[in-house]
Amino acid sequence: MNSCCALPVEVIAADKHKSGDACCLVTEKTPTPARAECPVSKTSSRKVQRRTLEHLLKAEKVGSIQNVQYYYCTDPECKCVYFSNERMPYFTVDDVNVKVFAKDKGDDVNVCYCFEWTRGRIEDELNQTGKSTASLQIAQQVKVGNCACNIKNPKGECCLGDVNTVVKQAAQPA
Repeated sequence: MNSCCALPVEVIAADKHKSGDACCLVTEKTPTPARAECPVSKTSSRKVQRRTLEHLLKAEKVGSIQNVQYYYCTDPECKCVYFSNERMPYFTVDDVNVKVFAKDKGDDVNVCYCFEWTRGRIEDELNQTGKSTASLQIAQQVKVGNCACNIKNPKGECCLGDVNTVVKQAAQPA
């Protein structure tokens, strides 16, 4: 069980379970630069675990993964999702099994990949009840160890920051 699981649900729901810039739910650490520049967009990007790629790339692309550190590009306009800071081919949105939250603005795109909270589901709940329970429900599941952010979320880390951002944006008057 991760150390953040001992924190109160409210702390997890508020996305305050992270230590500095790192998510405590992701335990694999490699001795490589924490950030690298996307070869397409030049966006500074964070490293991601190999197992994230192994789980999310389409079957025909998994064999192309090299024994190097990969990074996740967050630029919404860039089609590159995973790349290495070494001279390797990169993987695009077309190579991934899921829609990538940072790169697809659709209502049917998961914000939380573990518990299938989409932008549309969050907006529907807000419209029907005037509030969102997404963060609290996700935090309750995190607390009991039911999340798998490191392999289900394309960015390889906790979704709560994104969930809270979507809730705030959806709650603002149009």
